[in-house]
Amino acid sequence: MLYLKISILVLASVLLLFSSCNKDDDSSETEAIITESLFNSSSLVSFTTVEATLEDGTTADCFQITFSANPVANGPFCPETINDVGGMAFYDGATDPGLKVLSAGLLNAIESDGYDMVNANGTVNIDDFSGTVMTDTSKSYCLDAAPDDNLQLTFLIPVTPKLAASNNDIDEVELIGLSLDGVPVNGDPPSAISGPAGMGGGPGGGGPGGGTGGATTSSQISMPSIDPCGGHHDPAGYYHWHFVPQVINQVLTANNITEITCTKINQTSDHALFGFAKDGFPIYAYATEPTDLDDCGGRTAATNEFPDGVYHYVASTTSAPNVPKCLKGVAANDAFSYN
Repeated sequence: MLYLKISILVLASVLLLFSSCNKDDDSSETEAIITESLFNSSSLVSFTTVEATLEDGTTADCFQITFSANPVANGPFCPETINDVGGMAFYDGATDPGLKVLSAGLLNAIESDGYDMVNANGTVNIDDFSGTVMTDTSKSYCLDAAPDDNLQLTFLIPVTPKLAASNNDIDEVELIGLSLDGVPVNGDPPSAISGPAGMGGGPGGGGPGGGTGGATTSSQISMPSIDPCGGHHDPAGYYHWHFVPQVINQVLTANNITEITCTKINQTSDHALFGFAKDGFPIYAYATEPTDLDDCGGRTAATNEFPDGVYHYVASTTSAPNVPKCLKGVAANDAFSYN
């Protein structure tokens, strides 16, 4: 009988230890990083928690955060004439491709490649998504800001960031996350010639999240314009980023662009919290890019907002665009919507 009592006590102790270990494991998981107070209250509409399905098929509590669209000053975009200077664009034509200023140099390159974007009187063909401009299919167009339809933008982000089994490599125009103002952040912008990869690029290319792009005929292109701070409008009317703007002037300098600078977003002299990736980890801008970044451009370190340290992505000060190329965590399905 004594042996039986001892056996029962030992078994109970093992079960208690196992339970304690499980509890410790649960408490050691990454805790919630996002708090409502970090966001711009003037554009924030609602901040709630809901259960949602993640991209790996599991369910988790997610923040459902809604903002009013277009809370930041933006532009300029397309130049009105060949003698004007607008924003910038990623050009993938034969003549002088790359990140270029929307001015005479790029417009002449576009013309040299056989795309009629500049009229005989020097004016530039501009489409503003009103549905009344892009009617002549023999001409090419610079895509300007779409009309503001007073949209609300909603994001789903896991409350507790969860590491994925492998990196999520960000596709062209794929949603990356959001800024503290509630502005969506996307991957590479659509190109003029080939259009967004995987989203109908080429003839009639374009798609949500990145603006219309891609050639419509062999002699017509639609050139998405980006303002000097690194954003532009989706055809639906909401503004979104393709750059982390707090260090974009360094990126412009690194890419030999001197005609334009970002004047509407303060450039950081230290480090600044820009927003959050859709997996729940922060995105920062550093005036001096750290040297200990991982393959997704992330690191674990203390910041002003997280003095005990946090894993976060760091914007490049040289690459164009300078947003994270991959994410370490698992995002929610349908992480972004608007109405």
